[in-house]
Amino acid sequence: MSDIPAPVSETATGGTKPTLGASVASQTDTLVKPDMVAVLSRTHIGSDLHAFLLPTLEAVSNAIHGIKSRFGDRADAEGKIEIRIMNSNDPSKILISITDNGIGLNDSNYESFKTPFSGLKLKERGRGFGRFIAFKVFSRILYSTRYEFLGVGNTRTFRFDVSQKDELIFFDGMPDFPHVGMRVEYDQPLSTWYDLLRELDRSVLADHIAGHFLPHFLYGWLPEITIKFDEEEPENITSRFKSVFVETDKGQVDVEIEGIIETLEYSLTRVPRTRLFKNHCLLFTAADRIVGSPKDLSNLLGQPHFTNEKNEHYVVIAVVRGEAFETRLNDARTGINLSPKAVEQVVSAIGDVIQRGESRQIEKIKSTQSSDLSGALQENPILRLGLRGRTVKEYVSAKPNNWTAQQFVADLAIERYRASKDLSKAITSAAASAENYIENIKDIVSKVDENNKEALAEYVIHRKNVIELVETARKYTDGTKHPPEDVIHDLIFKRFSDTVKHEYFEHNLWLIDDALAFLPYVSSDRTAKGAGRQKGDKVPDLAFFDDSLVLGDNDGTTVTIVEFKKPSRDNYSFGPSKTDPVKQVLETLELAVRAGGVTRTDGTHMSFSGLIRRFGYIVADHTPTLVEVLRTHDFVSDQNPRIFYRYRANEKILIQAIGYDTLIENAKKRNQAFFSVLLGE
Repeated sequence: MSDIPAPVSETATGGTKPTLGASVASQTDTLVKPDMVAVLSRTHIGSDLHAFLLPTLEAVSNAIHGIKSRFGDRADAEGKIEIRIMNSNDPSKILISITDNGIGLNDSNYESFKTPFSGLKLKERGRGFGRFIAFKVFSRILYSTRYEFLGVGNTRTFRFDVSQKDELIFFDGMPDFPHVGMRVEYDQPLSTWYDLLRELDRSVLADHIAGHFLPHFLYGWLPEITIKFDEEEPENITSRFKSVFVETDKGQVDVEIEGIIETLEYSLTRVPRTRLFKNHCLLFTAADRIVGSPKDLSNLLGQPHFTNEKNEHYVVIAVVRGEAFETRLNDARTGINLSPKAVEQVVSAIGDVIQRGESRQIEKIKSTQSSDLSGALQENPILRLGLRGRTVKEYVSAKPNNWTAQQFVADLAIERYRASKDLSKAITSAAASAENYIENIKDIVSKVDENNKEALAEYVIHRKNVIELVETARKYTDGTKHPPEDVIHDLIFKRFSDTVKHEYFEHNLWLIDDALAFLPYVSSDRTAKGAGRQKGDKVPDLAFFDDSLVLGDNDGTTVTIVEFKKPSRDNYSFGPSKTDPVKQVLETLELAVRAGGVTRTDGTHMSFSGLIRRFGYIVADHTPTLVEVLRTHDFVSDQNPRIFYRYRANEKILIQAIGYDTLIENAKKRNQAFFSVLLGE
């Protein structure tokens, strides 16, 4: 039999089938266009104001491209974009329109519009996907345009709807603006946005739109952009912010990303501290837009804002861009696919640049830290051994700018402990040499502080006392009743507060897990909005938020929920959240995630997106009814009979149920080394 490939011939259905004697090379076919509804269902955007504004911001970006195509070098002088928002707080009536005087949706642009992920958009550093993001926010989208071809005016007016088989539905009506250009109209928002819309602040909305185009102010250009609410006078966003967003420094930094040294460009600006910019931050940009959430630089720089000679507060904004970001921009243009390590390196490099430029501010911070630490050492001179011969100024200069005296004391206590251990090793080593033993011991003793054993004594005694208090709190108060779980809750972390108010030495999160004590933000018995509880609110006893330097799709925020239950409680039942702690954890976590962030006690807001890690702790005695509820939820205790756990794949959450006896026992075990060395136990 010959190995000659089979030819092809037409089938009755218009396709092809192999026939004898033809070459395989003649077989052809066409790609089926992407199922955009399916693509959108797998596309994640947040639930905050920025996510809601993504369609508007995308339309403005497209308008800028259209203006550039029409006016070229005169684009900034000739271009105009009008954003109009009607009934902003009424979900049933809201209408957002973006009108420009660009080149319009001519034949070439219209062909690109019909092509997802088009080549034209790629040339403009786009993805050709932005217009589809609108369907994550609105259900009704209208386009109207006037354009010219060979000097003759033409129009197009249509509704765009990806849920229809024929996505473009044309209308006979003419655009209701007289000039060449384009208008996009959004209305009928999805119900998931109703709550946000009812509380929408117009000034915040305008500021957010302007802030999104900050890169254009610093190193690009902008046409005249106005925003108008209902029948109010329009506000010129471009002129308002042009004098605020002024570049104060620029340059390049080299950062290693995925094993390759990439060159990134940065621009810095100092702006007055406002509601829009409350703290120093780093913005990542790609495709001429801010991508992902700002990275808060307050901890790195030591303060959320600086104060100038006129006693005015200002913040430093860093904008970073580079080809490494462009090639890692996701299709939705909502994130950059960078590893946490790469992001940390970018933050560190830019932080060094800012600290050099703000050296006088950093010197003030270091001077204050040195003064505070000197005062703490006067009260605890035993900790000076932790300096290991360094001056206070030298020691402080190598530590983070945001450290308080408490954090310095904690670090020195550990250094002191290590120094004491080093001396113990030296004594052991000296004892091994009988020949020089006396001489070596004298040398060592001359360096040993008489009170070295007390280096961590106060800290360790505190932990020991807390464990004893928790043990006592579990017992009956009057011989018949157990105290409420709030007593233990307050011992571990003060209720109705957060880590803005209470720092490391002011709480006892180490009782649950030492790692929890060092997470960036902890909220205790507070709502996401920071206000008091309202009827029906599900508020976590403790909520931990860890924004792991996240921008893109590869990583995300961690949220941990801890729920305390009354000691010895034994009236649990499966189902209702009041009697089912597993259900309560799931519902509380879902509300925290849906809120998209949390307001701190100082009024600042911590937002998070791209959530990928969720953990839950139920701290409750393993009474028969609780064990029955846990087993009904398919919890197991195969690794440790005293800890029940389950990973719920649908919610992507790991929940552990730990009894108070296990909590106390584990805390004792983790701290036994301290007790042994310093208390002789």
